[in-house]
Amino acid sequence: MPNRKGCCKGAGLERQARWLAPSLLYLLWKESSHGYNLMADLPSLGFITGSTDPAAVYRTLNLLEQEGLVRSEWDTSGSGAAKRSYEITDQGKQQLCSWREFMQIRRDALDQFLRRLEELPDFDTFLPKEDV
Repeated sequence: MPNRKGCCKGAGLERQARWLAPSLLYLLWKESSHGYNLMADLPSLGFITGSTDPAAVYRTLNLLEQEGLVRSEWDTSGSGAAKRSYEITDQGKQQLCSWREFMQIRRDALDQFLRRLEELPDFDTFLPKEDV
């Protein structure tokens, strides 16, 4: 049953973190960026709801860099403090393509499960009014 934030019990917002790496790789494939800009763009992808945890983003970027999927350098142009600029590597692009395969498998499983739900007797009588 949905809670007041619209998330179903058992779904767990903490699971959003599993989509952080592919989301960051996607954004970096589109355009090299600073961490702050990446955090601002993450919610637009639909996997992250609410505010983005900066520590989780920078921790993930650091892990992606250690794995050779992104690289970074200090950007000292402009006024203000130096910022780290991130870009995806070819290995990161290959990894994102692997994520795509994983997501397609999950999507197919979810589609099959949804079809089965809709086949249950009287299923539609228990749907919230806006879903009917």
